[in-house]
Amino acid sequence: MLRLVDISLKLGNFSLRNISFDVKRGEYVVLLGPTGTGKTVLLETIAGLYHPDSGNIYLKDLDVTRFPPETRHLGVVYQDYALFPHLTVHANIAFGLKLMGKTDRDVRNAVSKMAHFLDIDHILDRRPRLLSGGERQRVALARALILKPYMLLLDEPLSALDRLTRDRLRRELKRIHGEIGVSILHITHDLSEAFFLADRLIIMKDGAVIQEGNPEETLRHPGNRFVAELLGIENFIPAKIGPGGQVFLEGLGTSDPPLFSSEPGEKVKKIYLTIPGWAIDLFPAKDNGAYLSQVNMRVVGLNHTEAYMEIELEHERGARLSTTLSWREVTMLPTPIESGKIIKVGLLKEGTYWVPGD
Repeated sequence: MLRLVDISLKLGNFSLRNISFDVKRGEYVVLLGPTGTGKTVLLETIAGLYHPDSGNIYLKDLDVTRFPPETRHLGVVYQDYALFPHLTVHANIAFGLKLMGKTDRDVRNAVSKMAHFLDIDHILDRRPRLLSGGERQRVALARALILKPYMLLLDEPLSALDRLTRDRLRRELKRIHGEIGVSILHITHDLSEAFFLADRLIIMKDGAVIQEGNPEETLRHPGNRFVAELLGIENFIPAKIGPGGQVFLEGLGTSDPPLFSSEPGEKVKKIYLTIPGWAIDLFPAKDNGAYLSQVNMRVVGLNHTEAYMEIELEHERGARLSTTLSWREVTMLPTPIESGKIIKVGLLKEGTYWVPGD
């Protein structure tokens, strides 16, 4: 559907650098990265608002690198909705169809069907200033989808919404994708949004793609510490690889060789073990073979939310770990968790991976 080949573009002091990836027909791809890494510039280059200095953009095997935006047949939805304030919802949705010369009857039928699909029938006569954020975003989606684009380009479409509305529209995007089957390239820096929606993640840093893959595989095997932190991993234990593959964990002790699916290799002597919170087992009760290491650690912090308890742990040699449990999981622990208490902690091999050291 969409294929980028070595796209480079310089804008002032910022550059996109040799970006190549594809979005398959019917695929939901999420472009993930921190603010300022070039995600929106890349999206607008795909849309035709910028022409790359080098490289090629293909849509349905056609080279559209120099095509103007209006000929690329893409639907673009921004976080600020970009609705025409002086037009009604109906007129906003119908705008593109009228430019295409559709008859009034065809326009009315198409708008009616799309409004019903997105549950905005009841607001067709209103103007954007009278709509909630969620309603405006539905109108923006309707305006893009009604033109039956080859694919949707979504630039942080949920970031301006409150949490409840964001969660509802996140489910709505999943429904739209499932029922219409349109290819989607979605930009975000929100991790939960990315994992909820993506068939595949593409991770950017400083104008370049640094890793891509399905969400679960990327989380389990981050390519470096930046990717691991971006994906929400907070626990990094410095380690050295000794003779026979034995791992020396700084601030925690030693362990047997972990069963990594991809070994560090002979040239890599220093690594960080990446340990997601779910791989930290309090009061470990599984078979010993399930653990990379089992150690005693002191509870040094307890932070509460309405649904979770964040637990901070410290080893006597200095290593620190944190994990988060739901209140249900807290109630199922064999003994209560209290600040200052020393408890047994197991690091599951299943979740532990490695990234290169500094």
